[in-house]
This record gives sequence, C-alpha cells and structure tokens, in this order.
Amino acid sequence: MDAKKLTIKNLLFSKLNRKLTFLFAIVGLVAPAVGIYYFYVISISSYPAALLTDQASLLRTVAIMIMILIAVDAGIIGFLVSRSISKPIKELRNATREVERGNYNVKVSIDTNDEIAELAQAFNVTTAALGKLAQERKEVDTAKTEFLSITSHELRSPMTPMKAQLQMLENGYFGELNDKQKESLGIIIRNADRLDNIIVDFLEISRIEAAKLKFNFVETDLAQIVRDIAKFMEGFAKQKNIDVIVNVDKLPVIETDPDRVTQVLRNLVHNAIKFSNENCKVEISAELKNNHILFSVRDYGCGLSPENQIRIFEPFFQVECANRRRYGGTGLGLAICRGIVESQNGKIWVESKPDKGCIFYFTLPLAPVRELKPIKILFSCRSDIEKKIRDEFKAILGPLGDVEFEELKIKNSLSKDDLFAYIDSLTGQFIITRENGTEFKNRIGEIFGEEKEIINDRRDTVHENFENEVLKRNYERF
Repeated sequence: MDAKKLTIKNLLFSKLNRKLTFLFAIVGLVAPAVGIYYFYVISISSYPAALLTDQASLLRTVAIMIMILIAVDAGIIGFLVSRSISKPIKELRNATREVERGNYNVKVSIDTNDEIAELAQAFNVTTAALGKLAQERKEVDTAKTEFLSITSHELRSPMTPMKAQLQMLENGYFGELNDKQKESLGIIIRNADRLDNIIVDFLEISRIEAAKLKFNFVETDLAQIVRDIAKFMEGFAKQKNIDVIVNVDKLPVIETDPDRVTQVLRNLVHNAIKFSNENCKVEISAELKNNHILFSVRDYGCGLSPENQIRIFEPFFQVECANRRRYGGTGLGLAICRGIVESQNGKIWVESKPDKGCIFYFTLPLAPVRELKPIKILFSCRSDIEKKIRDEFKAILGPLGDVEFEELKIKNSLSKDDLFAYIDSLTGQFIITRENGTEFKNRIGEIFGEEKEIINDRRDTVHENFENEVLKRNYERF
C-alpha cells in the first residue's frame, strides 16, 4: 500500500491527534492544578504576616513551575496515547482508499490487541473476499469476450457461402424465377445481410472488449474525410430532402486511422439523417481544440428524452420514434462508436432536447494511441451511470444527496443539462459554494463523457432555449 507519509505537521495537527492530546492534557492538568492551588492557599495561611510577601512569591513561582511541568508531561503523554489510537485508524483509512481505487490486495497489520485490531482483521478478510470476487468477475468477462468472438467467427463462416448461393439464385444462375419467387428470395437476402451485419458488429465489440481492435495509423487529412462522408451521404439524405452542411476549420494532418474515423462519422451522420424530419438539414463540424480534434454532428429530428440520453450508448438500445421504426437497426452502432473513440482516449457524448434534435460530439487526440486497453461495452448500462451520479450527489451533498437524487429521478431529470441546471440552482441559493458547484459539474460531465476542461471553461449554461445553447457551445465550448 502506498500510504501517504506522515510529516511532523501531520502528526501534530491531525484532527484526531489534536482532539485526543487536548483531552489528555486537560484531564492531566485540571486535577493537579486544583490540588496545587489548595496547597498554595493552605501554605500561605500558615505563614506569619511578616513573611507573607516573600514566601507567597516563592510559593507562587513553585506552583506555576509545577503546573507547567505537569501540563507538558500531560501533553506529551496525551500525544503518545493519541498516536497509539490514531495511527491504526489512519492506516485503516489509507487502506480503504486503496480499496476504493480497486486495489483489493491491500492488507493492514495492526497488533494492538483491542477492538481496532479486530476491525483490521475483519477488513483484511473483507478485502480478500472482494479481491476473489473481482478476479472471478474478470475471468467471467474474459470468458464472455472469448465466447462472443469464437461464436461470431463460427456464425459468419457459413454466412459467406450462403449469401453467395442466394445471390446466384437471385441472378438466375440456376434458372429463371417468377415474380413471387424473386420477392421471397429478396426477403431472404435482406435478412441474411442484416444477420451478417449483426455478426460483424458482435465481432467488433469482442475486439473492443479484448483490446484487439485493429488500427492502421497513417497521415490523414481529416477535413477531406469529413467532406467525403458528406458527399457519400448525399444520396441517402436526398430521399428526405435533407441538406448535409459541412463546417470544417483548417485541420492539421495527423497520424490516425482514417477508416475508423470514417466509421464513427458515417454512423453518426447516418443516424442524424435517419432521425431527422424531411426538408431540414444535418450539420457536420470539426475544429482543432488544444491537443485534439472536436467533431460534431447536429440534426433537427425527434431529439432525445433525458432517459434516452443516459442510455443512448448502451448496446441494443434503440430510440422509439416513427423514423426508427421505418429504418430499423441493431442498436449496436453507437456502442461500437464509443468503443472506437475511447480506444483512442477520446470522448463521445450527446446534447439534446426532445423535438429539438441532437448534437453528437466526439474527440480525437492528435497523438495516436497504440497500446489499447480493454473497454467494457456489453455490460456497461444505465444502472452503472445512475450509480455514478448518485455517488457524486452523496459526495457533494452528504446524506441529503440520496433524497435529491431520487427526486430528480422521479421527475425524469437525470440528463446532463438538467443536472447542470440543478447544480446552478444550488450555487445560486448558496447551498454549495461556486467552487464545489464547478467541481460537481466536472464530475457529472465526465460521467456523460465530457472532458474536464470543457466544463471549466464554460462561461454559462443555458437551459431554456436549446437552439441558443447549441449555438453558444459550438463557438464557446472550450
């Protein structure tokens, strides 16, 4: 355990040591001081009046010296006794912080032969059990990922020849088909393609969770990629008379995987068009911000409720609206986008209001990440996000945090914007300080995928008018 070293200042001024030392000093000083005082009074009364002044001065000096010595001794003894109590408690505190960070191998060694030692033993037993559960969970996750990968490969193996035979049959290789046969065959082919796409998505997810996602890093002109995607999507957009507008600043040529960037952007733009109303527009933006590129895709469609904003990046989650029912989907696209972005240490998030459209953001660091880390996709769900939000409420507001969280949950006000508005109201009523409010926003923003610097640099948060809010954040986001 990397416990924080205790300095002399920490030893002298820690709260527990200070309280215990003060207590022992008072107890050790009051009783002797009272006794010495009465001894002084009795001694003065026994001397003749002629010697009273000189003897009284001597007695006072002796009495003060005795009380000072007793106070010093009581303070030292009190400090030593308090150290014997506070040291194991601090060791337990540091150990619990290690457990909070996920280090279940931490052990405490306290040999005081009292209740604190029993508590330390119970702590060691608990951490051992937690460590065993964490290891078992890790093994289950690994087995799940391997099973998913193997199953996906095995499912796709027969799909390729099956689709080939169906296409040959459709093209008349085995003889002409009548209209009814062609219609039935078309349904089979479409569903075979859909099944193949699902299998491909599962393969991608298994690679993301196993940190085996392939990236081919080359010098890439990201501005050109954005323009190419807009052009590629024009055909699909014209079906609903939607204009695809590109707003791209001058971007540096960086080393990245153009196929992965294209995959994320294409998915976001496709969703934007799919969920947009007819005769509107979709805007694609990209700009250099500090040490990364910020991409955004904005639509003017059905938007997302606060509940859906929390769940939008969950696997298999699909927003219920008329446009979705028309085009369908597997519900894995955004989960894969999140895995790709986070594999490169980027962030992806959404801002939305019902019936006002959405803006999806994601960042791409200027420097590529070659050492990938596993990212949990399949079992990262809304309950995890709600738990994190609840924990932040408790950390800032204490026991009141649970009550406030439940009230916001009942009101369906757990979106990022609603939470920011709630925090603004707390700071406006001086319930929490502005510094705590900023930190609260930082933590909530990080849960929803935003970077800390984004929240710190915001000068305002508008909640009543979504369009004004979006317009402001497009230009003052950093």
